[in-house]
Amino acid sequence: MGTIASYHHKGGVGKTTTAVALAAHAAASGCRTLLWDLDPQGAATRLVAADRGLDGGIERLILDGGVLADGARPTPQEGLELIPADPSLRTLDRHVVDDGDRLRAAVAGSRDRYDTVVLDCPPSVSATAAAVLRAADLVVVPLTAGPLAWSAYADLYAEVDAMTAEHRPEVLAFLTMVDRRKRLHRDLVDVEDDPPEGFSTVTVPTDSRVERMAIEPHPLRAVLTGRAGRAYAQLWEEVAALLAGVDAPPAR
Repeated sequence: MGTIASYHHKGGVGKTTTAVALAAHAAASGCRTLLWDLDPQGAATRLVAADRGLDGGIERLILDGGVLADGARPTPQEGLELIPADPSLRTLDRHVVDDGDRLRAAVAGSRDRYDTVVLDCPPSVSATAAAVLRAADLVVVPLTAGPLAWSAYADLYAEVDAMTAEHRPEVLAFLTMVDRRKRLHRDLVDVEDDPPEGFSTVTVPTDSRVERMAIEPHPLRAVLTGRAGRAYAQLWEEVAALLAGVDAPPAR
């Protein structure tokens, strides 16, 4: 099993869409997949057309040896289950002050049921974010063309690099919301044609269907088909190949 975290310190960079897209493609490829919406705003929950709320709240899942499958719900995508967001996530920081051991144990306890677990982390520098990084085998980082997104990525990379080898995940960054009509976007894509270590050659284009996902009756189609869907499919193939060689978070 592989655990993927979609994470960025900054909001508005496509983090949740990336989590949903990777989970949908993982399930479509035949993996038993769990998407865990850890953001109190619940965007991932909405994008897979699921109801918010969880009986017993977050405490049920990470305290007293909770089992993630107990909180999972089916989604319209075959093979994909979701742990929905709920208001109790606002208190998650206080439950992961143990450096994330409880959250990591909850994820590890789901290995028999799921092949892939995707964590949608809230955009913050917090105890929750640190716990998610410790629980992940691979952190996927969407990057837009704005300079703030890149500076925040540099901070994230430094944070991961400072982690102990035992808990340090791999990092894979990629360009998203790319509009080739804009000079800055074209320049970045040209650079990423020969990417440095830790960068994908996949670029996800701007797609109006993705922007409308939250109001569509079948929102997952936007990340499974069309221009963006084809790019996310390529990204999933790269992620799956990386996970195939990951038995535990390796040193870099």
